[in-house]
Amino acid sequence: MEPAAAVTLPSTEQAPGVARRVVRDAAAGWPSDVLDVALLLVSEAVTNAVRHGGGRIELRVTADEALVRLEVSDEGSPLPAPAPAPQADALCDGGRGLPLLDALTTQWGCAARPDGPGKTVWMQIPRS
Repeated sequence: MEPAAAVTLPSTEQAPGVARRVVRDAAAGWPSDVLDVALLLVSEAVTNAVRHGGGRIELRVTADEALVRLEVSDEGSPLPAPAPAPQADALCDGGRGLPLLDALTTQWGCAARPDGPGKTVWMQIPRS
């Protein structure tokens, strides 16, 4: 896969917006529906890194003719875990990230970072 972008993001409320701009800039030639999915997923993953991770957040975007791969790393140690099922209140905040990954990616996962503290959550989106 060809690297399209790699950036360090602030661990602030502005990080998801910055991440979406990075993905948009890297998305030359992607179908619009693939871009929409990538923007949704990167926003979710970076928001989780801000809320539940810690320290520096890194975003890496790679793509080839078949797949787009997004990687979001942070310095927090807990790996993502499914939240309890949302209550009847559809406006509740949280608990939708992992089901989104299951529904919108061909594959995703998470692992401890080999270069230091923290973890990387990665996801692959088909380009067709």
